[in-house]
Amino acid sequence: MKGLHVHGVSHAFDGHQVLDNVSLTIPAGELVCLLGPSGCGKTTLLRIAAGLERLQHGGIIIDETVVAAPDTHVAPEHRGIGLMFQDYALFPHLTILRNATFGLARPKSAGARRRALEMLDQVGMAAYADKYPHMLSGGQQQRVALARALAPEPRLLLLDEPFSGLEVNLRMQIREETVAVLKRTGVATLMVTHDPEEAMFMADRIKILGADGRVLQSGRPADIYYKPADEFVARLFGHMNYLQGVVMAGRVAGPLGPIQVDGVADGTAVHILVREEGVVVSPAGADADSVPVEVVESRLLGRSSHLRLRPLETTAQAAEFHARVPGAFDPAEAGPMAARLDPRHTFVYPEA
Repeated sequence: MKGLHVHGVSHAFDGHQVLDNVSLTIPAGELVCLLGPSGCGKTTLLRIAAGLERLQHGGIIIDETVVAAPDTHVAPEHRGIGLMFQDYALFPHLTILRNATFGLARPKSAGARRRALEMLDQVGMAAYADKYPHMLSGGQQQRVALARALAPEPRLLLLDEPFSGLEVNLRMQIREETVAVLKRTGVATLMVTHDPEEAMFMADRIKILGADGRVLQSGRPADIYYKPADEFVARLFGHMNYLQGVVMAGRVAGPLGPIQVDGVADGTAVHILVREEGVVVSPAGADADSVPVEVVESRLLGRSSHLRLRPLETTAQAAEFHARVPGAFDPAEAGPMAARLDPRHTFVYPEA
């Protein structure tokens, strides 16, 4: 099958294990994101796939060709890959057109020029062909770097934190444009990021790497977001409210009402994680399942407001909760409030 196949890759630096038996497959036309904290081995795996780091254990196959094994190392320039770095790595002394032709055979030929202009046109940069990198914005440089990586028609595209240097609004625009270009070209793409929102937006599938370099979970963005395999994965996607309890009759008592627990034996001590959007806030009396709360603080974040809530009823866990609600929220105008937990954003894990 065309695409990237990584089989049981393990890697260590000076005796420190950074990748532990990592496997993944990316068919042509699919984008997979490696998501995890800094230092978990994401970029190391990208470099091994590119041939910039020699493989120690496992195997790498690109389009049914073994490019890395314990006794095989195909040079990066012979792997048929496109590589896009975090800083774009454009050559400052070359025009945009010459940057885009750099990876092509006979880069000064008319055919190379046509191919480069075609890719620059796809990313909206053909009009800047005679400019130099220092004359472009960060977003424009990112587009040129993408055109250069795709111009040789690679079998595999590798992206290393490609949007981290862009300001927030431009980042969203460039992400959309990049996904559109990649879908048109149909190239298998492996992207490294530590931004969960970016992974959710870009990826067909997400691969979660833990701090020990092991794959913790793999699947579609929605599957991972709504069914995180453990606490580590759940916490990758933002701040969580944290509770502890013991399962009794299939439930755990909580300050915002009982929490239904499936598949966990009674008497088991559990940790409960609740996303901020999983704390549903409503006017007191509007929802029979809600518990009266005091709004301790409200902070407007633009499209949403961050609330700090305290249950009014005294319980053994009368802790504060963090909630996120759409739009502006004025506690003085809202009046008495109540809250409950949304089970879609509430995750229960037995204590280790």
